[in-house]
Amino acid sequence: MSIFRCAACTAAAFILVVISWSAQADERILKFVSNIDTARDGTLTVTETITVRAEAKQIRRGIFRDIPLSAKGASGRTYQVGFKLLSVLQDGQPAPHFTRRSADGIRIYVGEESVFLQPGNYTYTFVYETDRQIRFFDSHDEIYWNATGVEWAFPIDEVVARVVLPADVKASDWTGFTGGFGDTDQDFRTRSDENGSEVIFTTTKALAPHEGLTVVVNMPAGSIAQPTDAQQFQYFLSDYKYDLIGGAGALLVLIYYLYAWMRVGRDPAKGVIFPRFNPPAEISPALSRYIVNRGFGDGGWVALSAACLSLAVKKRLRLEDNDGEVTLHLEPEGRNGRAPGSELPKGEAVLEKWLNDRDSPLILNENNGKSIQALGSKFCGAILGESSNVFFKSNWTYLIPAVLLTIVTIAVMVALVFLTQSKAQQEFVIMFLFLSVFATFLSVGFGFIFFRLVSFPVRIVLTFIAFGLLMFGVASLANLATGGLDSMPAFPLSVAALIAMNVLFFGLIGAPTALGRQKLDEIEGLKLYLSVAEKDRLNMTEAPDMSTIHFEKLLPYAVALGVERPWAKAFEGWLATSAGAAEASRYHPGWYSGRTFDARHISDSVGATASAMAGSFQSSLPAPDTSSSGSSGGSSGGGGGGGGGGGW
Repeated sequence: MSIFRCAACTAAAFILVVISWSAQADERILKFVSNIDTARDGTLTVTETITVRAEAKQIRRGIFRDIPLSAKGASGRTYQVGFKLLSVLQDGQPAPHFTRRSADGIRIYVGEESVFLQPGNYTYTFVYETDRQIRFFDSHDEIYWNATGVEWAFPIDEVVARVVLPADVKASDWTGFTGGFGDTDQDFRTRSDENGSEVIFTTTKALAPHEGLTVVVNMPAGSIAQPTDAQQFQYFLSDYKYDLIGGAGALLVLIYYLYAWMRVGRDPAKGVIFPRFNPPAEISPALSRYIVNRGFGDGGWVALSAACLSLAVKKRLRLEDNDGEVTLHLEPEGRNGRAPGSELPKGEAVLEKWLNDRDSPLILNENNGKSIQALGSKFCGAILGESSNVFFKSNWTYLIPAVLLTIVTIAVMVALVFLTQSKAQQEFVIMFLFLSVFATFLSVGFGFIFFRLVSFPVRIVLTFIAFGLLMFGVASLANLATGGLDSMPAFPLSVAALIAMNVLFFGLIGAPTALGRQKLDEIEGLKLYLSVAEKDRLNMTEAPDMSTIHFEKLLPYAVALGVERPWAKAFEGWLATSAGAAEASRYHPGWYSGRTFDARHISDSVGATASAMAGSFQSSLPAPDTSSSGSSGGSSGGGGGGGGGGGW
C-alpha cells in the first residue's frame, strides 16, 4: 500500500512541476514602465522600459514596437504627429535596431537578423519624442495618452505609467482606462508625487493580449504653450494638404475652362425664332436631327428612320408594316434611270446604295441584326463626314491642358495617400477611384441616352446632376466599406469636382459655327410650325394650305425633330374638314402599306410607324457579348500614443 502511495505522491509532484514549468514557459511582458515627461512647449519625451520573457517562439531575435504617427482631433479629423527616436537599449546597453515606416506609423525592430536569443528575460528601452499630443480646452490642458497600446501580441503582467508635468504645474484631475479598444474598465491605482506635478498609474491585474492602459491627466489652462502662428500654419499645410492641393487644382482647372469657354465655347447669339414653313436649305431630315442634338446621342437610329421616310416620300423606298414588323423595299423605278444614291443627301445616298447592293428587302428584326448594325455605322459616318466642323466646332484640343492638370492633381493626392496614410485610407482611394470611373461613364451615358429627348443645354445640366449624385453614392459606399475617409475628407470632394468640371465643359466647350447657329434657328422655327395645332396654324400669316404633298414633304422632318404625332394630327384635322374630305376618301400613300391603315387616323398608322421605326432598328441589333464570367469621453486605446508590438 505504501508503494502505491509513494508512486502517487511522485506522480503528483511531477505534474505540479510540469504545470509550474509550463506556466513559466509562455512568452509575455513581465513589466511595462512608461515615463511621459511633458515640456512647456508640449513636446512629450517618452521612455518605455519593457521587460519580456523570451522562449524562442515569437521572440527569437528580439521584439518590435509599433507606434502610431497620427492622432484624432476634436472634430474627428485625423492629423499627423511629430516623432523622433532618441535611443534603443537592450538590458541597459545600446541595441542594434532598424525602423520601417508605413502609412499607419513606425515599427522599431530590436535585434539582428542573424542573432538569436537564448530563452530568458530581457529588458528593452525605447526613448522618443513626440509633439501635437496635448489637447487644449477652455478650462484645462489635457494629456490623453495610450501608454501601452492595445495591439500587443503578449499578455502584460504589470503596467506603470508615470506622467511628469512641467515645473510648477500641478495636475488638477486624472483618470484612466484599461482593457481592449473602447473598454472603460479601471483596473489600476494612482498616486500623486512631487506636490502634484507627477501622477503615477499602476495596474492591479494582468492585461490579456490586445489590452492596455490609457491615462488622462488634466492641468490648468495655459500650463502648456499653444503652437505659435508659424507652427499653426505649418500644421495647417500638413493637415489640409488634400484640401489645398485638390482645391488649387480644381480652381486652376475652372479658371482655365472659363478662359477657354469665353474664347471659343460661347454660342453665337440666338436669332429671332418664328414659324418656318419649309425646311432649311440643303439640310436633310437626318442632318436636322444631328444639328439639333449636336450629335447622335441615340446612335443615329431616329435620323436613319427619318432618312428612310424621306426616301419613301420621294418614291425611292417603300415601307411595309406587318403588325409592327417593318420591311424596307427599294423602289428602283423611283430613280428614273439614275444611279443608286444620285441626287440625294449624303445619308440618304448611303442608305439607297446599301439597299441596292443588298439586292433584297430589309426586314427590321433580330435575324438581320448584324446587317442593320453595319448600315447604321455607314449612315452615321456619312452624316458626320459631311458636317464635321461645318455646323459645330468641338474645340476638343482645348480640353487637353485641363485634363492633364486634372490627372496631375489627382496623381499627387494619390501619391500622398500611399506615402502617409493608413491601409484603410489607401483601400478607400483605390475603391473610390475605381467606382468614380464607373460613375463618370454612367452619368455621361445618362446624358446621351436617357436624356436625349431634351434639349442639349438641359441634357448637360441633367448629366451634371446625375454625376454629382453618383459620386456622392460612390464616396459613401467606399467609406462604408473601408472607413478610410477620416483624415482626408477633401480627397473625394476634390476628385469629384475635378472630374465634374471636365464632364461639364466636355459638353460646353463646343459651339455652333455662324452657319450652325443660323441652321439651328431655322430648324427651331420649322419645329415650331410642325408642332402647333391645326387651328393655331390657320392663324399663322402666310402659312401654306395643308395638302397631302405638303404633309408628306415635312413628315420626315417631323420624325427627325420628334413632333411627328402633332404633325400627323394636324393632317388628320385637315382631312376631316370640307377642304380635305375629298382627299380623305382616297388618300393612301403609295410608299406605305399596312394592314391597319386608316386614312382617318394617320397618326396611328403612318405617324406611329414612322416614330416606331427607330425602336425597330435598335431592337434588331445583336446582343452584346456577355460570355465573361463573374460572381455575386474616453476609453482604453484612445488618445495619443498607442500601437503595440510583438516578437520577431
